[in-house]
Amino acid sequence: MTSVTLKVGGRNYNGWKTARVMRSIEAISGSFTLGVSERWANQDELWPINEGDSCEVLLGSAPLITGTIDTRRVSYDANEHTIEVSGRDAAGALVDCSVYLERSGTKPAWEFRQISVLAFAKKICDQFSVPVSLQTGQTLSPIAKLSVDPGDTAFNAIESACRLVGLLPISDGRGGVLLTRSGSARCTTALEEGKNILSASAEYNHASKFHRYVVLGQRRGGDPEYGETVAAVKGEATDETVSRTERVLVVRPEGNVTTESAETRAQWEASVRAARASTVTVTVQGWTQESGALWPINSIVQIKSPLLAVDGPMLITQVTNTLSVSEGSTTELVLKGPRSYLPEGVITRKSNDGRWREIAGGV
Repeated sequence: MTSVTLKVGGRNYNGWKTARVMRSIEAISGSFTLGVSERWANQDELWPINEGDSCEVLLGSAPLITGTIDTRRVSYDANEHTIEVSGRDAAGALVDCSVYLERSGTKPAWEFRQISVLAFAKKICDQFSVPVSLQTGQTLSPIAKLSVDPGDTAFNAIESACRLVGLLPISDGRGGVLLTRSGSARCTTALEEGKNILSASAEYNHASKFHRYVVLGQRRGGDPEYGETVAAVKGEATDETVSRTERVLVVRPEGNVTTESAETRAQWEASVRAARASTVTVTVQGWTQESGALWPINSIVQIKSPLLAVDGPMLITQVTNTLSVSEGSTTELVLKGPRSYLPEGVITRKSNDGRWREIAGGV
Protein backbone atom coordinates (compact mmCIF):
# COMPACT_ATOMS: atom_id res chain seq x y z
CA MET A 1 0.00 0.00 0.00
CA THR A 2 1.24 3.51 -0.82
CA SER A 3 2.53 5.24 2.31
CA VAL A 4 1.80 8.77 3.52
CA THR A 5 4.74 10.86 4.65
CA LEU A 6 4.70 14.27 6.33
CA LYS A 7 8.01 16.13 6.17
CA VAL A 8 8.54 18.82 8.82
CA GLY A 9 11.83 20.37 9.86
CA GLY A 10 13.92 17.83 7.97
CA ARG A 11 12.20 14.84 9.60
CA ASN A 12 9.82 12.29 8.05
CA TYR A 13 6.67 11.26 9.92
CA ASN A 14 4.88 8.08 8.87
CA GLY A 15 2.48 5.57 10.38
CA TRP A 16 -0.65 7.69 10.04
CA LYS A 17 -3.91 6.00 11.03
CA THR A 18 -6.08 8.41 9.04
CA ALA A 19 -5.27 10.64 6.08
CA ARG A 20 -7.12 12.84 3.62
CA VAL A 21 -5.38 14.72 0.80
CA MET A 22 -7.52 16.77 -1.58
CA ARG A 23 -6.54 18.45 -4.85
CA SER A 24 -8.94 20.26 -7.19
CA ILE A 25 -8.86 22.45 -10.28
CA GLU A 26 -11.54 24.53 -8.57
CA ALA A 27 -9.23 25.36 -5.65
CA ILE A 28 -5.99 27.33 -5.76
CA SER A 29 -4.61 25.26 -2.89
CA GLY A 30 -4.52 21.55 -2.10
CA SER A 31 -5.26 20.50 1.49
CA PHE A 32 -4.57 17.63 3.87
CA THR A 33 -5.57 16.22 7.26
CA LEU A 34 -3.50 13.52 8.99
CA GLY A 35 -4.11 11.77 12.30
CA VAL A 36 -2.00 9.48 14.50
CA SER A 37 -0.72 8.84 18.02
CA GLU A 38 1.40 11.74 19.19
CA ARG A 39 4.37 9.57 20.15
CA TRP A 40 6.66 7.45 18.04
CA ALA A 41 6.24 3.75 18.62
CA ASN A 42 8.46 2.65 21.53
CA GLN A 43 9.70 6.22 22.03
CA ASP A 44 8.91 8.87 24.62
CA GLU A 45 9.77 11.88 22.45
CA LEU A 46 6.78 14.02 21.46
CA TRP A 47 6.44 14.85 17.79
CA PRO A 48 7.74 18.41 17.32
CA ILE A 49 5.01 19.37 14.85
CA ASN A 50 3.38 22.77 15.33
CA GLU A 51 0.93 25.01 13.55
CA GLY A 52 2.71 27.39 11.19
CA ASP A 53 5.48 24.90 10.37
CA SER A 54 6.48 24.51 6.74
CA CYS A 55 5.75 21.02 5.52
CA GLU A 56 5.49 18.63 2.59
CA VAL A 57 3.04 15.74 2.15
CA LEU A 58 3.99 12.79 -0.05
CA LEU A 59 1.94 9.83 -1.22
CA GLY A 60 4.61 7.24 -1.87
CA SER A 61 7.46 9.24 -3.42
CA ALA A 62 5.15 11.81 -5.07
CA PRO A 63 4.95 15.22 -3.32
CA LEU A 64 1.36 16.48 -3.47
CA ILE A 65 1.27 19.29 -0.90
CA THR A 66 4.06 21.81 -0.26
CA GLY A 67 2.96 24.39 2.23
CA THR A 68 2.14 25.00 5.87
CA ILE A 69 0.47 23.27 8.81
CA ASP A 70 -2.60 25.37 9.63
CA THR A 71 -4.14 23.48 12.55
CA ARG A 72 -3.01 21.05 15.24
CA ARG A 73 -5.54 19.17 17.37
CA VAL A 74 -4.65 17.07 20.40
CA SER A 75 -7.07 14.77 22.24
CA TYR A 76 -7.01 11.85 24.65
CA ASP A 77 -9.20 9.48 26.56
CA ALA A 78 -8.61 6.49 28.80
CA ASN A 79 -7.31 4.39 25.91
CA GLU A 80 -5.76 6.72 23.37
CA HIS A 81 -3.77 9.91 22.98
CA THR A 82 -3.89 11.27 19.43
CA ILE A 83 -2.81 14.23 17.35
CA GLU A 84 -4.33 15.50 14.12
CA VAL A 85 -2.66 18.03 11.83
CA SER A 86 -4.11 19.76 8.79
CA GLY A 87 -2.79 22.25 6.33
CA ARG A 88 -2.64 23.52 2.78
CA ASP A 89 -0.31 24.35 -0.05
CA ALA A 90 1.62 27.60 0.31
CA ALA A 91 -0.93 29.14 -2.07
CA GLY A 92 -3.47 28.87 0.76
CA ALA A 93 -2.18 32.25 1.96
CA LEU A 94 -3.72 33.77 -1.19
CA VAL A 95 -7.17 32.72 0.06
CA ASP A 96 -6.65 34.15 3.55
CA CYS A 97 -4.81 37.42 2.96
CA SER A 98 -5.64 40.75 1.34
CA VAL A 99 -3.65 42.25 -1.51
CA TYR A 100 -1.47 45.13 -0.34
CA LEU A 101 1.26 46.00 -2.82
CA GLU A 102 3.36 48.90 -1.63
CA ARG A 103 5.18 50.95 -4.24
CA SER A 104 8.32 53.01 -3.70
CA GLY A 105 6.47 55.29 -1.28
CA THR A 106 3.80 54.32 1.18
CA LYS A 107 0.82 54.25 -1.20
CA PRO A 108 -0.28 50.78 -2.29
CA ALA A 109 -0.79 49.97 -5.97
CA TRP A 110 -4.40 49.16 -6.88
CA GLU A 111 -4.28 49.57 -10.64
CA PHE A 112 -2.05 48.10 -13.35
CA ARG A 113 -2.07 49.06 -17.04
CA GLN A 114 -1.05 47.10 -20.12
CA ILE A 115 -0.31 43.98 -18.13
CA SER A 116 -0.89 40.30 -18.84
CA VAL A 117 -2.80 38.12 -16.38
CA LEU A 118 0.42 36.15 -15.75
CA ALA A 119 2.38 39.30 -14.86
CA PHE A 120 -0.53 40.54 -12.73
CA ALA A 121 -0.68 37.25 -10.82
CA LYS A 122 3.09 37.30 -10.28
CA LYS A 123 2.94 40.81 -8.80
CA ILE A 124 0.29 39.69 -6.33
CA CYS A 125 1.92 36.36 -5.47
CA ASP A 126 5.32 38.01 -4.92
CA GLN A 127 3.80 39.46 -1.73
CA PHE A 128 3.59 35.89 -0.42
CA SER A 129 6.72 34.46 -2.10
CA VAL A 130 4.49 32.10 -4.11
CA PRO A 131 5.76 31.38 -7.65
CA VAL A 132 3.37 31.53 -10.63
CA SER A 133 3.64 29.73 -13.97
CA LEU A 134 1.55 29.43 -17.14
CA GLN A 135 0.52 26.12 -18.65
CA THR A 136 2.79 25.13 -21.51
CA GLY A 137 1.37 26.14 -24.87
CA GLN A 138 -0.77 29.02 -23.57
CA THR A 139 -0.12 32.62 -24.65
CA LEU A 140 -1.48 35.79 -23.06
CA SER A 141 -1.75 39.34 -24.43
CA PRO A 142 -1.58 42.47 -22.26
CA ILE A 143 -4.86 43.78 -20.86
CA ALA A 144 -5.45 47.55 -20.87
CA LYS A 145 -6.15 47.71 -17.13
CA LEU A 146 -6.41 45.25 -14.25
CA SER A 147 -7.29 46.52 -10.81
CA VAL A 148 -7.66 45.36 -7.22
CA ASP A 149 -10.36 46.63 -4.89
CA PRO A 150 -9.00 47.43 -1.40
CA GLY A 151 -9.84 44.48 0.84
CA ASP A 152 -9.82 41.91 -1.97
CA THR A 153 -8.06 38.69 -1.13
CA ALA A 154 -5.18 37.73 -3.39
CA PHE A 155 -7.16 34.75 -4.68
CA ASN A 156 -10.21 36.87 -5.58
CA ALA A 157 -8.04 39.34 -7.49
CA ILE A 158 -6.25 36.60 -9.43
CA GLU A 159 -9.42 34.62 -10.12
CA SER A 160 -11.23 37.71 -11.42
CA ALA A 161 -8.39 38.43 -13.83
CA CYS A 162 -8.24 34.79 -14.94
CA ARG A 163 -11.94 34.78 -15.78
CA LEU A 164 -11.32 37.51 -18.36
CA VAL A 165 -9.08 35.17 -20.38
CA GLY A 166 -10.63 31.80 -19.50
CA LEU A 167 -7.91 30.48 -17.18
CA LEU A 168 -7.99 28.49 -13.94
CA PRO A 169 -5.58 29.36 -11.09
CA ILE A 170 -4.74 26.04 -9.39
CA SER A 171 -2.02 24.60 -7.18
CA ASP A 172 1.00 23.20 -8.98
CA GLY A 173 1.63 20.79 -6.07
CA ARG A 174 5.00 22.40 -5.33
CA GLY A 175 3.84 25.42 -3.35
CA GLY A 176 3.13 27.55 -6.42
CA VAL A 177 0.23 28.55 -8.67
CA LEU A 178 -0.38 27.30 -12.20
CA LEU A 179 -2.59 29.22 -14.63
CA THR A 180 -4.18 26.58 -16.81
CA ARG A 181 -7.16 25.40 -18.86
CA SER A 182 -8.87 22.02 -19.04
CA GLY A 183 -6.28 19.31 -19.58
CA SER A 184 -5.99 16.88 -22.46
CA ALA A 185 -3.71 14.31 -20.74
CA ARG A 186 -5.34 10.89 -20.38
CA CYS A 187 -5.36 8.40 -17.54
CA THR A 188 -3.97 4.93 -18.26
CA THR A 189 -6.72 3.17 -16.29
CA ALA A 190 -10.43 3.35 -17.14
CA LEU A 191 -13.25 3.43 -14.58
CA GLU A 192 -15.67 0.55 -15.05
CA GLU A 193 -18.77 -0.47 -13.14
CA GLY A 194 -18.41 -3.97 -11.69
CA LYS A 195 -14.64 -3.89 -12.11
CA ASN A 196 -12.87 -1.14 -10.18
CA ILE A 197 -15.66 1.26 -9.15
CA LEU A 198 -16.52 0.74 -5.47
CA SER A 199 -19.31 3.31 -5.46
CA ALA A 200 -20.56 6.09 -7.72
CA SER A 201 -23.18 8.82 -7.88
CA ALA A 202 -24.32 11.39 -10.41
CA GLU A 203 -25.98 14.77 -9.92
CA TYR A 204 -27.35 17.32 -12.35
CA ASN A 205 -28.32 20.79 -11.05
CA HIS A 206 -30.22 23.05 -13.42
CA ALA A 207 -30.69 26.04 -11.09
CA SER A 208 -27.23 27.55 -11.62
CA LYS A 209 -27.39 27.50 -15.44
CA PHE A 210 -28.75 30.13 -17.83
CA HIS A 211 -29.72 30.14 -21.50
CA ARG A 212 -27.96 33.40 -22.27
CA TYR A 213 -24.94 35.07 -20.70
CA VAL A 214 -24.37 38.77 -21.38
CA VAL A 215 -21.22 40.60 -20.25
CA LEU A 216 -21.49 44.41 -20.25
CA GLY A 217 -18.52 46.69 -19.66
CA GLN A 218 -16.57 49.67 -20.84
CA ARG A 219 -13.02 50.77 -21.46
CA ARG A 220 -10.94 53.90 -21.83
CA GLY A 221 -11.55 55.70 -25.11
CA GLY A 222 -9.44 57.87 -27.37
CA ASP A 223 -8.50 58.25 -31.03
CA PRO A 224 -9.55 56.42 -33.11
CA GLU A 225 -12.08 54.71 -30.76
CA TYR A 226 -14.59 56.66 -28.71
CA GLY A 227 -18.28 56.98 -27.86
CA GLU A 228 -20.48 53.90 -27.76
CA THR A 229 -17.66 51.71 -29.08
CA VAL A 230 -15.85 51.98 -25.76
CA ALA A 231 -18.72 52.93 -23.43
CA ALA A 232 -20.96 49.95 -24.27
CA VAL A 233 -18.76 46.88 -24.69
CA LYS A 234 -20.73 43.65 -24.92
CA GLY A 235 -20.03 39.92 -25.11
CA GLU A 236 -22.47 36.98 -25.22
CA ALA A 237 -22.61 33.20 -24.92
CA THR A 238 -25.49 30.74 -25.16
CA ASP A 239 -26.23 27.44 -23.45
CA GLU A 240 -28.72 25.64 -25.70
CA THR A 241 -29.19 22.87 -23.12
CA VAL A 242 -31.24 25.42 -21.13
CA SER A 243 -34.54 25.58 -23.03
CA ARG A 244 -36.04 28.44 -21.04
CA THR A 245 -34.82 31.42 -23.06
CA GLU A 246 -35.88 33.92 -20.37
CA ARG A 247 -33.06 32.65 -18.12
CA VAL A 248 -30.47 35.40 -18.68
CA LEU A 249 -27.46 36.29 -16.55
CA VAL A 250 -25.86 39.74 -16.93
CA VAL A 251 -22.27 40.11 -15.69
CA ARG A 252 -20.55 43.47 -15.08
CA PRO A 253 -16.78 42.89 -14.78
CA GLU A 254 -14.54 45.49 -13.18
CA GLY A 255 -11.94 47.52 -15.06
CA ASN A 256 -11.42 48.05 -18.78
CA VAL A 257 -13.19 45.46 -20.92
CA THR A 258 -12.58 44.86 -24.62
CA THR A 259 -15.05 43.14 -26.92
CA GLU A 260 -12.75 40.12 -27.05
CA SER A 261 -12.41 39.87 -23.25
CA ALA A 262 -16.17 40.37 -22.79
CA GLU A 263 -16.89 37.48 -25.15
CA THR A 264 -14.30 35.28 -23.44
CA ARG A 265 -15.78 36.11 -20.02
CA ALA A 266 -19.32 35.27 -21.24
CA GLN A 267 -18.11 31.98 -22.75
CA TRP A 268 -16.18 31.20 -19.58
CA GLU A 269 -19.22 31.87 -17.39
CA ALA A 270 -21.35 29.55 -19.54
CA SER A 271 -18.74 26.77 -19.63
CA VAL A 272 -17.94 26.84 -15.91
CA ARG A 273 -21.59 26.92 -14.85
CA ALA A 274 -22.39 24.03 -17.20
CA ALA A 275 -19.42 22.08 -15.83
CA ARG A 276 -20.32 22.62 -12.19
CA ALA A 277 -23.96 21.68 -12.81
CA SER A 278 -23.15 18.12 -13.90
CA THR A 279 -21.10 15.92 -11.58
CA VAL A 280 -20.15 12.24 -11.41
CA THR A 281 -18.41 11.08 -8.23
CA VAL A 282 -16.56 7.76 -8.23
CA THR A 283 -14.70 5.95 -5.44
CA VAL A 284 -12.01 3.35 -6.21
CA GLN A 285 -9.78 1.22 -4.00
CA GLY A 286 -6.21 2.42 -3.54
CA TRP A 287 -4.55 5.65 -4.56
CA THR A 288 -3.00 4.66 -7.88
CA GLN A 289 -3.91 3.54 -11.36
CA GLU A 290 -2.88 0.11 -12.62
CA SER A 291 0.43 1.64 -13.76
CA GLY A 292 1.25 2.68 -10.20
CA ALA A 293 0.81 6.39 -10.97
CA LEU A 294 -1.47 8.46 -8.76
CA TRP A 295 -4.83 9.53 -10.17
CA PRO A 296 -4.16 13.01 -11.62
CA ILE A 297 -6.42 16.07 -11.58
CA ASN A 298 -7.16 17.92 -14.83
CA SER A 299 -6.89 14.72 -16.89
CA ILE A 300 -9.32 12.76 -19.04
CA VAL A 301 -10.50 9.35 -17.83
CA GLN A 302 -12.72 6.83 -19.62
CA ILE A 303 -15.73 5.78 -17.54
CA LYS A 304 -18.42 3.16 -18.15
CA SER A 305 -21.31 2.92 -15.70
CA PRO A 306 -24.65 1.66 -17.07
CA LEU A 307 -26.43 2.44 -13.79
CA LEU A 308 -25.48 6.09 -14.18
CA ALA A 309 -26.05 6.07 -17.97
CA VAL A 310 -22.46 7.27 -18.40
CA ASP A 311 -20.19 5.85 -21.08
CA GLY A 312 -17.35 7.99 -22.37
CA PRO A 313 -14.48 10.29 -21.45
CA MET A 314 -14.78 12.74 -18.55
CA LEU A 315 -12.50 15.28 -16.88
CA ILE A 316 -11.10 14.64 -13.37
CA THR A 317 -11.63 17.93 -11.55
CA GLN A 318 -10.94 16.78 -7.99
CA VAL A 319 -9.03 13.92 -6.37
CA THR A 320 -9.35 13.05 -2.68
CA ASN A 321 -7.02 10.37 -1.32
CA THR A 322 -8.27 8.87 1.96
CA LEU A 323 -6.82 6.43 4.49
CA SER A 324 -8.88 4.89 7.28
CA VAL A 325 -8.68 1.85 9.54
CA SER A 326 -12.00 0.47 8.27
CA GLU A 327 -11.61 0.98 4.49
CA GLY A 328 -7.86 1.18 3.94
CA SER A 329 -6.78 3.50 1.14
CA THR A 330 -9.39 4.83 -1.29
CA THR A 331 -9.59 7.57 -3.91
CA GLU A 332 -12.63 9.68 -4.64
CA LEU A 333 -12.71 11.20 -8.13
CA VAL A 334 -15.02 14.08 -9.07
CA LEU A 335 -15.71 14.10 -12.82
CA LYS A 336 -17.12 16.75 -15.14
CA GLY A 337 -17.78 16.93 -18.87
CA PRO A 338 -14.64 16.53 -21.03
CA ARG A 339 -14.81 20.10 -22.38
CA SER A 340 -15.48 21.67 -19.01
CA TYR A 341 -13.82 25.04 -18.41
CA LEU A 342 -13.05 25.55 -22.10
CA PRO A 343 -14.67 28.85 -23.19
CA GLU A 344 -17.24 28.06 -25.89
CA GLY A 345 -19.56 30.54 -27.60
CA VAL A 346 -22.46 28.09 -27.78
CA ILE A 347 -22.99 25.02 -25.60
CA THR A 348 -25.11 22.60 -27.62
CA ARG A 349 -27.26 19.62 -26.77
CA LYS A 350 -25.34 16.73 -28.33
CA SER A 351 -27.55 13.78 -27.50
CA ASN A 352 -31.13 12.78 -26.77
CA ASP A 353 -30.47 9.09 -26.14
CA GLY A 354 -30.45 9.29 -22.35
CA ARG A 355 -26.70 9.72 -21.96
CA TRP A 356 -25.32 12.83 -20.41
CA ARG A 357 -24.76 15.66 -22.90
CA GLU A 358 -21.26 16.27 -21.48
CA ILE A 359 -20.01 12.81 -22.48
CA ALA A 360 -22.28 11.91 -25.37
CA GLY A 361 -20.05 13.40 -28.05
CA GLY A 362 -16.71 12.37 -26.59
CA VAL A 363 -13.75 14.71 -26.35
